[in-house]
Amino acid sequence: MAWLTQEPSGIFQIGFTFAGQRIKRSLRTCDEGTAEAAMLRVEENLRLVMNGRLPIPDDADIASFLLSDGKLNSPQISKQKQVKLQDLFEVYRDSMPVGSLGAETLRIAAIHMGHFKRVIGANHTLRSIKRDDLQDYVNERSRNIGKRGKPISAGTIKKELSTLRTIWRWARQSDFVQQDFPNVGLRYPMQRQKFPFQVWEQIEARCKRGLPKGETANDYWDCLYLRTNELDELLLEIQAYSEYGFLYPMAFMAAHTGARRSELCRSIRDDIDFDSNSILIREKKRQKGAETFRHVPLSPRLRSVLQQWLATAPASLYTFPAEHYVERSRNSGRRENDDSVAPDEATDHLSKALRETRWKVIRGWHIFRHSFISNCARCRSINA
Repeated sequence: MAWLTQEPSGIFQIGFTFAGQRIKRSLRTCDEGTAEAAMLRVEENLRLVMNGRLPIPDDADIASFLLSDGKLNSPQISKQKQVKLQDLFEVYRDSMPVGSLGAETLRIAAIHMGHFKRVIGANHTLRSIKRDDLQDYVNERSRNIGKRGKPISAGTIKKELSTLRTIWRWARQSDFVQQDFPNVGLRYPMQRQKFPFQVWEQIEARCKRGLPKGETANDYWDCLYLRTNELDELLLEIQAYSEYGFLYPMAFMAAHTGARRSELCRSIRDDIDFDSNSILIREKKRQKGAETFRHVPLSPRLRSVLQQWLATAPASLYTFPAEHYVERSRNSGRRENDDSVAPDEATDHLSKALRETRWKVIRGWHIFRHSFISNCARCRSINA
């Protein structure tokens, strides 16, 4: 009747279904025994509700009511008090309808919230945050070093503050705060525009000649696009070195459709129409808050690869189902669909397949998308 999930932070969440609605709530504990006791209490209270022995008020918050044995009708945070960042983040997450945000969006938001709690302070009250606090956050984050050994960029810091601004707007609508988000006049570190897309030979020659101070080879390899013959070579390497069956057909589909990594992971078998030679791509980025669709043609080579893959793939609703023997290198709670390969797993296994090849300079799945677009634009200009 109820179930537990554990966030990357270790905090347990309880989930249950009531009146046809899936409800989740943070238990604010990392102790498994405490979480299991709360789950048993909720299950017992659900039975009492079903038997008519525990009536629920019309205006009650269901999760708070069941967790408190009917003693609380709403989350135990007074809007009249100075709400702490940590408490606000938990209430905000709990307020989101199930499925309203993608798994990857929630994962990134959780990372951003962690930075705010660390730099500004988890016990810092929302109403006391001023422009100077945000400027101090920008200054501190600009001194931090990112994954690739370079300082955190202005673009990344702006994305983090965009997350906080979204939560702030929700908090204002919920009467937790009255003032506008105090980001007017913030100053950011100088932001360098990305280099234009270049082919392999151009980047290799530039790196051999030497790079100006402050630039790295990764800055250029991130702007690589592959021509069609190079994509063919890359796909053959993936086929040769991949440990898992899904990787080669997924990469082939990316190279021949320009689909995003997340779109590949949520692809459904029935979206592939061999009769009309087209694939339905399920989007979540084109229109905010909505799932949209686009059709792309099925090339003869992709058609052949997908037919071979689907004939041998494990039975599943999804085009690229999760393989039970795939080593979980990331937290499973980040998965959008339990039965399909997760985006971070796809990235991890692509990197492993290429790490002993010349293609190890490729950063991730986006190489297929921008190579597809660049090659389409190149062919169009030639034929114009």
